[in-house]
Amino acid sequence: MNEGNTNEYKWYTIDIGGTQFKLPVRYQNVALITQDVNSVIVRAIDTETNKYVAIKKVNHLFQNSIWAKRIYVKLKLLIHFNHREALVVQLRNVYTPEQNLDDFQTLYFVFNYVDYDLNAIIRCYRWKLPEDRIKYYIYSLLRILKFIHSAGISHRNLKPENIGFNRSSNITVGYYKVFLGDKRYGDKLDIWSVGCIMGEFILGQPLFCGDDSLDQFDQIFDIIGTPDLAILNDYKISEITSYIRRLPVRPRIDYNECFGYRCSPTRKKVTYGISPEGIDFLDSLLTFDYRMRPTVEEALMHPYLKEYHNPAKEPTAELFLDENVDEDYEIDTWKNLIWQMVQEFEPPSWANEIDETVEL
Repeated sequence: MNEGNTNEYKWYTIDIGGTQFKLPVRYQNVALITQDVNSVIVRAIDTETNKYVAIKKVNHLFQNSIWAKRIYVKLKLLIHFNHREALVVQLRNVYTPEQNLDDFQTLYFVFNYVDYDLNAIIRCYRWKLPEDRIKYYIYSLLRILKFIHSAGISHRNLKPENIGFNRSSNITVGYYKVFLGDKRYGDKLDIWSVGCIMGEFILGQPLFCGDDSLDQFDQIFDIIGTPDLAILNDYKISEITSYIRRLPVRPRIDYNECFGYRCSPTRKKVTYGISPEGIDFLDSLLTFDYRMRPTVEEALMHPYLKEYHNPAKEPTAELFLDENVDEDYEIDTWKNLIWQMVQEFEPPSWANEIDETVEL
């Protein structure tokens, strides 16, 4: 049983951003990171390990059965994906201050803390991110996706603000939308997202900035060109297809001109951009027909990533199977299931290793 839910555990209460946190005393030096209507996230020092952690308090835990189910699936996946080397968000602890099921209304997740998100890196290196860094970050993202996809899960929410980055240049992915449906498209959407992030690394700004879904297609076709209408018909979205049919046919832009090496006019030194091999790799990620887009395993085998790709060092997960994820239970049933998981949760042994580098 998780010791944070026993009567003997010591607690204290603190107000953070107008929200009351009830915390085990091991978590100190608390500071607000972010908050929204559904949750508040703070940073703290875990005094038992000397590590920074991020603590997320979930508000309105049982406001309705849909939200309760979402929390259940999230917790299930966090536990399923809890792996030391996979670089997905790590669940260090999960607890509730309430001592019995009837009073159960609040839930706290304790995660590994990351210093920045990739938006900060893009802003810092605007137009100047070296190609070796781009290659390493994109490989790291694909390595993480390999782990997630191997469980039968698609991320579906991959974007710079959902990708953490620490001072050791390690990437952590979290905040997945949890997609358990048609993997043929869900997994390939993740690959498209990696291509968009790679383009943003190169250009220092988002690759496609549409004002709405239709304008987004305009922005996409400005770069990749107008796809064959037969491909559009396969998407079976009549509103979008009819809109695109009215647009002028556009060729693909010159990727070498857009993404290729740029040199300083004075020093004749490469200042940003990627190699022809990198352009071929990016082109594969941004293939509009998802059936022709590579799988994560195929993307990892591209020659552009050969210096990093090593299947023996790329962890995979067991297939995610759960008898409850397709059910539509009442709130009380979800509440009972979540309570049971919280009571049974055991932090992984590596989560309690002491970090000697943090000064308290």
